Amino acid sequence: MDGIPCWPAMLLLALAFACDRGARSKVPVDGKAEEAIRAEARAFYRDLASRDTPALLNHFWPAKIAARWEPPFDAPAQSRPPVLSTGVVPRVAQGCGAGDVAVALADLRVERPWARAMVPRCREGSDELWFLEFNATWKIVHLALARER
Repeated sequence: MDGIPCWPAMLLLALAFACDRGARSKVPVDGKAEEAIRAEARAFYRDLASRDTPALLNHFWPAKIAARWEPPFDAPAQSRPPVLSTGVVPRVAQGCGAGDVAVALADLRVERPWARAMVPRCREGSDELWFLEFNATWKIVHLALARER
């Protein structure tokens, strides 16, 4: 037995762990929270596109509220996401896609009372929006637009 290499067994074990890593989380999806967050993000991008400053202010919690909690996850590494086809995300004058389509494609992580959305709206990268739920309402507490990084 000492002469038989153990690398095939190790390879199978490594493969088993790698397959499990790509599996979806066992945490149940909160459909109502996800729907509310995406609706808030769509409304934010609508007001951003129309340059309606008073309306934009209504999408944010004041820093005084957000300072009470620490986000449960780290900020993502600064990497360039794959470039989206203009057929998938329609372009606007500034070179970034329409908010509604991009929000539908957003990578959303919810860990109440926090949520982070990576919205693939621009060729330069994704917008990063952090939301906080307070009094049963989701609003933005941190915003990093891809164009401004």
